Amino acid sequence: MKTIYTFLLIMAFGFVGYAQKPALQPSVSATETSSFSINKVYPNPVKDFVTVELQSEVTGTIQVSLFNILGTEVKKWETQSLYNGDQKIKLDLSQLKTGVYILKINKQGLIRTQVVKKN
Repeated sequence: MKTIYTFLLIMAFGFVGYAQKPALQPSVSATETSSFSINKVYPNPVKDFVTVELQSEVTGTIQVSLFNILGTEVKKWETQSLYNGDQKIKLDLSQLKTGVYILKINKQGLIRTQVVKKN
């Protein structure tokens, strides 16, 4: 019983100490963090192909990857350009098994994700 109380006491002080730590400041500015977004992913659930609508304030390159629910990367597309304004990309998921996946788009360290269900 003493061990449980000791554990709870350590946990309580650990959480208090964690709560008092100052928040880390992001290394990118507010302008950069809003430089692109995923507007729409359809159809979702997807059978073979999925369309991703993106919006970007700044031209750059993106890396698109797909992960299973265990966090394993199952597909990675070639790096492509993302231009200023609205843009659509079409991704082939026909070779994947039925399941739930996480679509990850990385634009120069800025990451956006979207859950995609494959039927």
